Amino acid sequence: MMRLEGRVAVVTGAASGIGLSIAAALAERGVRVMMSDVDGDGVAAAAASIGGCGGQVASIQLDVRDPQAVERAADQTTKRFGALHIAVNNAGILRRGLAWEISLEDWSEVLEVNLWGVIHGVRSFVPRILFSGDEGHVVNVASMAAVLPQERLGPYAVAKHGVLGLSDVLRHDLAAVGAPVGVSVVMPGRIRTGMNPIGSVDPSTVAATVLDAITHQRSYVYTDDHSRAEVSDRLEAILAARADVITP
Repeated sequence: MMRLEGRVAVVTGAASGIGLSIAAALAERGVRVMMSDVDGDGVAAAAASIGGCGGQVASIQLDVRDPQAVERAADQTTKRFGALHIAVNNAGILRRGLAWEISLEDWSEVLEVNLWGVIHGVRSFVPRILFSGDEGHVVNVASMAAVLPQERLGPYAVAKHGVLGLSDVLRHDLAAVGAPVGVSVVMPGRIRTGMNPIGSVDPSTVAATVLDAITHQRSYVYTDDHSRAEVSDRLEAILAARADVITP
């Protein structure tokens, strides 16, 4: 996707953190942005701030767990700006606990937001992108937890692995129908956000890598080099296990 100016994007989880930074970066490049978040007042204030700097933005309260609400957000985006070219499925939450002790409520809530929220986004946003007849891009924000699980993050890791898998399948599906729509899955590391206030990487760094991924059709997006060795060790162990397969 070589040109960003004049395109239309929707960003979920845009009231703060990574979503806000991505929305601001897109608006700065001339993209018209529908900012959405479960915090309606927060995303309205964020949109007003970006709009005050000259960005063409609007906002909508959105709970990505609700497929009808996501569908309405997609409709409102195209009605407001005339089309949709870029979808950034970013909304996410975090709950910690041992896998066998964390409550079913926490398991459900994390999966509903972090995985089903992306599924709802794909089902509602992608058809609008295809309808535009123009090139487009889908950005699904996963996490380093998609390639390097950590203790006490069972629901989060399960959801983010799902986002990685969904992104890969979506990329193949779009290619199979000849659609000029790219797919990037983002795997942020130690980002300084409300979920991780002690992170060492500013959300603006994530936004810069996302815009680069959109314009250069990058499938996998890392935001830093944290845990590089650990990720490599895991992938190598998975590949090495092929040698242990017993054939009849």
